[in-house]
Amino acid sequence: MAIDDAAFQEKMRQFEAQAARAAQLKDRMTELKGSARNSDGSVTVTVAPSGAILGLQLSPAAMTRSHTQLTQEILSTIRQASQQAATAMEDAVRPVLGDEMYDQFQNAFRAQAPATEPIGPAEPPPASSLPIPGAPPAREPRRSSGDDEDYFGDEGFSGVKR
Repeated sequence: MAIDDAAFQEKMRQFEAQAARAAQLKDRMTELKGSARNSDGSVTVTVAPSGAILGLQLSPAAMTRSHTQLTQEILSTIRQASQQAATAMEDAVRPVLGDEMYDQFQNAFRAQAPATEPIGPAEPPPASSLPIPGAPPAREPRRSSGDDEDYFGDEGFSGVKR
């Protein structure tokens, strides 16, 4: 069965055009982000469409709030920025993919970054459970020299605990 050269050329042209649009879309997606400010401008947040926080700025006015109020302002501003990033993503992707393919894209995108319910101010974890900034990571306690016999025999390291 002979392939119609004109039909083949048209399919190749369509494929190349689609590949070029996909490359442009990929480049555009790396630039997408959402930014939001709280009502008085003391909290500014920038997020990626994935929800990753790219920036957080607090003005001196933010420091006049209680820690609970500031936490609420930050979380609320993150939600606003995330919504803006999602809208920017849709505006960039939907025209290229179309409605049906966009829905599939969104499902795949959500699978990579599952939705979680935002938490509000809560009791913080105990300080003893948090790492100390600048401290080396916690390590297993060293074994006493008497424990060496578990790993070393008369013939050297056996690799197996006796």
